[in-house]
Amino acid sequence: MERRFNPLDLSDNAQGHQICLPVEFVQALAVANSLQEVLDTVSQWLYQLFDAERASITLRDDADFLKIYSIRGNKAIPLDFRVPIANTLVGRAFTEKTVLICDELDKSTELDCIMLAQHGMQTCMDAPLLYGDVCLGTLNVAHKKSYYYSELHAIELQCLANWIGLNISLRLQLKELEYLASTDHLTGAANRRVFTQKIRQAITEFHENGQSFFFGLMDIDHFKMLNDQFGHSAGDYVLQRIVAISETMMTSPGKFFRIGGEEFAIIFPEQSEYEPLRFFNDIREAIALAAMDYDGIPISVSVSIGFTAMHIHDNTPESLLRRSDKALYQAKLAGRNRVHMFNSAQA
Repeated sequence: MERRFNPLDLSDNAQGHQICLPVEFVQALAVANSLQEVLDTVSQWLYQLFDAERASITLRDDADFLKIYSIRGNKAIPLDFRVPIANTLVGRAFTEKTVLICDELDKSTELDCIMLAQHGMQTCMDAPLLYGDVCLGTLNVAHKKSYYYSELHAIELQCLANWIGLNISLRLQLKELEYLASTDHLTGAANRRVFTQKIRQAITEFHENGQSFFFGLMDIDHFKMLNDQFGHSAGDYVLQRIVAISETMMTSPGKFFRIGGEEFAIIFPEQSEYEPLRFFNDIREAIALAAMDYDGIPISVSVSIGFTAMHIHDNTPESLLRRSDKALYQAKLAGRNRVHMFNSAQA
């Protein structure tokens, strides 16, 4: 009812065996722009190459579940179903890093096999997506006939899994590098590099499409005093909490960035239903009222915000930064824990 194949043994048995892949398949992988495109391409061709009734790809979601990222054919196990690693055939292929073939799905007691059998499948084959000693997920095919897949099929599926595993790993590493390059490591907020890109993009869209926006600078009041009194770890905690609070206050078009130290930038598209002064005050008030407790010590924190509107003569971020900085200074001068909008009379 079940056959097992060690990937290393399959490699030994495959000496001299050749796999012929359609040029369209190789070309589609070469031009794929995202990991999802890669997975969709692979599942599409698995479906054809293995004469499958169903082809799918899973990747590790967390310690207990695999996530299905792409399906072709029979939807016995739907795309939004989180597949338990325990008590499933695909979970065992993943944890044991072994190719598994179940030849009579209707006799299996494992969850995924039961679900496949209930939708007319009788054979399934799962291969681990390996990158070195790491298993990233699985390639899976199923057919309505019992005992449909052979050892030769297992060799070919594992060979594809090794190739695709390398492709996926490289793309995941690239995605991680992109995340690290664009994210403040302490708070998880978008960093100054991304801010520079987004503010220039907003300025361009204003001049080309008339999409107006407001730009604000936010600074934590007496942050140095907080660090001196409670220590830098407490300061890090406060930065993380302020980012978490601020990002929950952002509307979907708004953008929030940590641009250095205790200073943050906000790009807020003009919206008739939400006045900018109220928007910035809501953020300020949410932070002032937040209960912050660091290692059993209650900490009260406030922020000051200065903001300005985009003007027709603004062609670079520097003018927006200069006006918002002046408004921020006025908010500090007025007693802190305040929001101040730049007034042209200040120029």
